[in-house]
Amino acid sequence: MSDDATAEAGVDTDTATTDADAETTAAATAPADAPPTPATLLLDGPAMRQWAVDAVAQAVDDGVLSVERVVINDEVAESLDGDRLATLRRYVDTARDYGPWAVVSAYHNVLDTPDHLRWVPLDDLPWADAERVPCTPEPAESFGQVLPEDVVDDIAADTDVVLRFGFGIIKGDVLTEPKYGVLSFHHGDLRRYRGRPVGAWEFLEGADQAGVTLQRLTETLDGGAVVKLWTTDISDADTWREVERRLFAVSTGMLSAGLASLRAGEEPTTLPSDDLGALYTDPDARETARFLAKNAVGSVRGLLGR
Repeated sequence: MSDDATAEAGVDTDTATTDADAETTAAATAPADAPPTPATLLLDGPAMRQWAVDAVAQAVDDGVLSVERVVINDEVAESLDGDRLATLRRYVDTARDYGPWAVVSAYHNVLDTPDHLRWVPLDDLPWADAERVPCTPEPAESFGQVLPEDVVDDIAADTDVVLRFGFGIIKGDVLTEPKYGVLSFHHGDLRRYRGRPVGAWEFLEGADQAGVTLQRLTETLDGGAVVKLWTTDISDADTWREVERRLFAVSTGMLSAGLASLRAGEEPTTLPSDDLGALYTDPDARETARFLAKNAVGSVRGLLGR
């Protein structure tokens, strides 16, 4: 998709590299004196990743968001820092089905966890007093899951936006009942890189830029309306961790800016299916070997000061 076509589609493709940029964007578009938008968080356990905490905290500090409810998926037991052995066992089981990338992921997420991926217990967060609702999702037709009707009714009654940081692919009325719908991050530019892992394919293929997309979800996979799409330079990033760090840093201000835009009446943009990028998944054995070799060279280069 060309830059001209992007502009015509109305997609926000700002380059955001600092929190100050994000704060300026939010302040410029937020309605004056409007109360914070009441929100429900969807989580897979009683904790949040640091990057998600940063994004929500920025929106709260900017006055565009207040966390009123936290819905926790009681079918998923997310392991925290104190449960590393159980988490490693889960990754070993995953490796049997998904190959060698599970080993890379286990090391990255459990044994050498970067700051932006560490778990922060809900009890330690500013919204610790928000209502907590245990929830068992129900299978949706074909794929995904739906939230129980009573949970959706409660969400719609007193919150205007849902922020998805768990529950996988969700469908049903929860997507349309809240005023601003369900917002979710995709740490990739949907026009170029869809799927997973975060930043890995951009690093492996030597991309100069990487993007982060904030979507309002629909029942179509990767078909949500784009609220914000910001990019950042990764041309000088020597390692995957550095690419990933920059992507999560970009997302810190996006939620605040995205909510400010929605509150100002701006409509998200739906990308035509022809403009969506290739769908990536975990690297296979050969790709993982290439990745590890490139990452090792980059690590040495970084130690030597390039």
